[in-house]
Amino acid sequence: MANPVKSGVLKGAHNSLFMRCAGLMTMTTIVVAGILSALSTNLANDLVTQGVAEKAQGTLVQKADLLANPVKFKVDAKIEAEISDGLQTLGDSSLGIVVVDVNGALLNNSDATPELLAELQAIALQSIGSAQAEASQSNRILARPIVAGSSESVIGAVALAWTPEPAKAAIIGQKIKIAGWAAGVFVVMSILTIYLLRRSLGLPMARLSGAIARVSDGDYETPIGMVNRRDELGDVARKLAHLMEKLQIARESEVEKERQNEAQVAVVEQLGKGLMQLADGVLHKEITEEFPESYKLLQQNYNRALRGLHSAITRVSENSGNIRHHADEIAQASTDLSQRTETQAATLEQSAAALDQMLAMVKDAATAAEEAENAVQNTTNLASRSGDVMRSAMSAMGEIEKSSEQINDIISVIDDIAFQTNLLALNAGVEAARAGESGKGFAVVASEVQGLAQRSAEAAQQIKELIVGSADQVQDGVMLVQSAGSALDEVLSNVSGISTMVGGIAKRASDQADGLNEINIGVMNLDRVTQQNAAMVEESASAAQMLRNEAMGLSDLVQTFTLDDGAVDEHEDPAQAA
Repeated sequence: MANPVKSGVLKGAHNSLFMRCAGLMTMTTIVVAGILSALSTNLANDLVTQGVAEKAQGTLVQKADLLANPVKFKVDAKIEAEISDGLQTLGDSSLGIVVVDVNGALLNNSDATPELLAELQAIALQSIGSAQAEASQSNRILARPIVAGSSESVIGAVALAWTPEPAKAAIIGQKIKIAGWAAGVFVVMSILTIYLLRRSLGLPMARLSGAIARVSDGDYETPIGMVNRRDELGDVARKLAHLMEKLQIARESEVEKERQNEAQVAVVEQLGKGLMQLADGVLHKEITEEFPESYKLLQQNYNRALRGLHSAITRVSENSGNIRHHADEIAQASTDLSQRTETQAATLEQSAAALDQMLAMVKDAATAAEEAENAVQNTTNLASRSGDVMRSAMSAMGEIEKSSEQINDIISVIDDIAFQTNLLALNAGVEAARAGESGKGFAVVASEVQGLAQRSAEAAQQIKELIVGSADQVQDGVMLVQSAGSALDEVLSNVSGISTMVGGIAKRASDQADGLNEINIGVMNLDRVTQQNAAMVEESASAAQMLRNEAMGLSDLVQTFTLDDGAVDEHEDPAQAA
């Protein structure tokens, strides 16, 4: 079973602002130290790697220069000695060094693995081919050409492989030592920080909490303390002291308020009694008890209002009789006016009905006039069209007359042709007679032609006589058509005048109908207004009767008030009044 005291302490420590601040500072320090440690480790590794790389590069350059003559003259012992010296220079960071001639043949012994040896030979051949330094993609395998003499011709290459891991392992111990010192310093500084934080924050917060508890218990006398501090706790302490002063003032105000409430209760009790008397209709009893000084104005205002109400009710009582008398007169006058208005409304209604009948007849007359005007207008149009037909007939007659004259000319030409043909036939007969027997056939033809010409002349003469007769008849027809056209024009002129007169009659009838319609509308509006007036008069009569009843009720209501000591309220107990 868990210890309640221990769990309470742990819970209090968990909720403590001091412990939260200490935990936050510790966590921040650990995070910052961890980040700095990681960054320093990465930096140390980078510096170690860079140092080993620079050392390997320097050794490679040195050995490439020193191996020029041994490689040129194939001095294997010297080559081995230089390789051994290079291995010693790099120490554990060297994975292997090889020297090859210009053909790629290996000139020294190497402890490198077969895979690494193959990579060293390959990059050495690459350096020989390019005649410059080469490096692998990881920069862990380097190669440099070996040149001989002033001609700087490539005679071979030296290649080496290196690794920074042994150097990194060498500084791990130093890292562990530094980490131990850092942890010790962290613990000491954490303890010191917590101690100082407790003195500067924990204890003042505890004292401030105790002051707040005293204030919440109603202790406004004990000083707060820490009001002279210049930090946030001092600001809180000053505000708490200011709050305590306000609470002290509020407590004193509460005492004063209770005293005022007692006086107010007494005043309200007196006012309640006065209002109860006022509700019972007693208007002559004022409040005479002494009120506190702050409520004297209320007492004066109540008594003044009571006197004003007494005076008003007195005047109402005096005037209620007059109001009732005048209300009776108004009711009688309203009744008479209502009867006269109903009579007037009935008369106007009959007049409106008569005007409706007259308006209907006038509208019928206007409609008939409009129909007559339309008929005359149709006759005018028909006569106009007949005039156009007559003029067309006269024009056709003229054309027929001209055609007759042209036919007469043609017949004259035919007559001339027949005459000439007859002459030619006579000449042909004479010539046939002269010819004797040979001209008998021609004489027969000439005789036939002469007979044909004679018949043509006779037919032409008959046609001419017929044409002359037709021309005379056409001339007579033209004269008759002209006479008919003149008569038709005169008829058209008379019909147009009749149409104008009928149109005027129709317009005057329409205007008269419009005027009667407006009069009818006015009479209908007057009838509607009269009906409304009648309704209003009836309402006024009802209102006057209601006013009379209200005046009677007002007079009865005024009698319920007691205006002096001698009068007795009808609601008051008779025994009490005695």
